[in-house]
Amino acid sequence: MSDIKEFNLIDVRNNSSIVNDLNNVYKLWGYEEISPSFINNLETIKGREVIDGDELIGIVSNSSLCLRPEMTTSIVKLTSTRLLNKKRPIRLFNSGIVFNKKQSYKNTYKFQENLQSGIELISYDTQYPEIEVINILFDAIDNINLIDSCNLTLLVSTTKIMDLILFNYKNNNYEEIKKCMVNLDQESLDKLNIDNNDKAILKELLFTRGEPAIILKKLKNVYGNNNVIEELDCLFNTLSKISKKYNIKIQLDPTYQPHLNLYAGIVFQLICDNKNIKTIIAKGGRYDELVRYFNPNEKIINGIGFTISIDNLRELIVEKSQTKKRVLLLFKDPYLLDKGINEQKALQKKGIITILYLNPCNENSKANILMKEHNCTEIQWIK
Repeated sequence: MSDIKEFNLIDVRNNSSIVNDLNNVYKLWGYEEISPSFINNLETIKGREVIDGDELIGIVSNSSLCLRPEMTTSIVKLTSTRLLNKKRPIRLFNSGIVFNKKQSYKNTYKFQENLQSGIELISYDTQYPEIEVINILFDAIDNINLIDSCNLTLLVSTTKIMDLILFNYKNNNYEEIKKCMVNLDQESLDKLNIDNNDKAILKELLFTRGEPAIILKKLKNVYGNNNVIEELDCLFNTLSKISKKYNIKIQLDPTYQPHLNLYAGIVFQLICDNKNIKTIIAKGGRYDELVRYFNPNEKIINGIGFTISIDNLRELIVEKSQTKKRVLLLFKDPYLLDKGINEQKALQKKGIITILYLNPCNENSKANILMKEHNCTEIQWIK
């Protein structure tokens, strides 16, 4: 099975407009555009366990290659080769289609292609590169004309919180507990053979999410003072101020873990709640270990980025009105064609969208029909 997108002209126009608006924001923050290859090395993806091998779309003619399931791995790999001597930090942005497959029914697979846009900030010598990246995400979304009913929440977690929760269970149902916490599976958690007091704490944490300061205080009461909670407290102190400026809520969810095994550290999703219908607009996080994997000698081992789903975002924008001037050039006598070509070029140099109808037209009624058919705002006659 396949989920091939055949966009209509309005979708294509909106996609292009969204990507251009986002790219303009990235450039203002000093990011440079990059275009990763559509083809990935299968062993690199599998070796890093970035994504489940069953979700990769392999190249039939070459079993060692696959269509890109995401772009970050290729970009980070590039920074350790062709961009090895580029001054750090490296700020890059990209847009394009990614490919994957999902198991459907009766052992069949559904192929998917998704248009996305995003940034990568690599080897930044600062304790909290998240501040820049999340600030850019908010700025980028703020420059998109979203519908009024689109209430935005940034859902944040960190793999370090999950490590903290699971620390005492390394030799006792570790994987089972982690699975229960990530899947919010209280029933399976009840069946595990662990201390009842520990079980009560885990069950309470299972549905603990909300305003960061409140959740961090609750975690501190359970696990005491530690570096993980103190660092998050400092980070959220800044992020909360930024989010208020953009009218975006921040919610800390200790049990949230990303689908991709790409991330270690801060992970986040930007979610739109439109009339109780939740849509993931963007997702991202830290991938320091990916940077270390491709370049163990890198002096500053950190990396963070996000991807915005253009497909999801497109459904939540107010379509731009098409009031831009579009001129239809018409002529009555064939000998005026050359003059029409020259006039078309002159108008286009002024930035005016201009369409020249190559056949003579002698009737005003037909001219009006042609203007509508070509989606033009006015007619100019060549004389």
